[in-house]
Amino acid sequence: MNFFIIISVIVSLLFGVIVYVATNNIFFAIAGLILPLLYFLLIAMPKIKKNNIKTQRFHQCYSFINTFIISLSIKGSIKGAIDTTFENMGDNFANNIQGLEELNENDKLNYLTQYFKFHLYGLFVNLTNLWSEQGGNIIDMSSHLIDEARLTEEYITESSRMARKHIMEFAILWLISLAILVILRFALAQFYNQIIKQIYFPFAVLGIVLVCLLTIHIAIMRMTHIEIRGWEDVK
Repeated sequence: MNFFIIISVIVSLLFGVIVYVATNNIFFAIAGLILPLLYFLLIAMPKIKKNNIKTQRFHQCYSFINTFIISLSIKGSIKGAIDTTFENMGDNFANNIQGLEELNENDKLNYLTQYFKFHLYGLFVNLTNLWSEQGGNIIDMSSHLIDEARLTEEYITESSRMARKHIMEFAILWLISLAILVILRFALAQFYNQIIKQIYFPFAVLGIVLVCLLTIHIAIMRMTHIEIRGWEDVK
């Protein structure tokens, strides 16, 4: 999230500069800087962080299920499938599941329900237990599960892509709007010198910043509203 902190500081500084240029008032400029910064760091960043954890965790879950089922169909044993899957999941996954060495294979899969808190993973564990008891063709047995996991993965990917697109469009529109405010400050200098003396004007400019923050908040709420069955966000 360091990148988000940097962007938050830059955007907040931009707000502060715009307010100062528009009002020529240092106190309102400071308010125009601090309010966005507090919003980004205290409200937006935790919300985005939770959403990133959720989506990244499902990407891992999707990769885990696919790799495990393919490995199980080839090796024919739970142990062989687990060993292969764990090796292919990467260091980030390994760092989050340390301490499983003493557990048996089925207990490892059951334990991971605490990490992969998704409905699909619970179905996967039940399917694996059924295969252990009765055998069969794991590819055929898991076809519906794989299809549902793939559809969820595509839903998350498309939702993230559309969110980035809308955020970019939204940012461009607000940059144009704020740029017009600054341009008017210099293009209509004589008129501006008259209205800038009005006591309500700095509050109106700060109000524009607050409206912008409100629309940013609505955009972030929509962007992070990705529902995955079984996952419950920490309040």
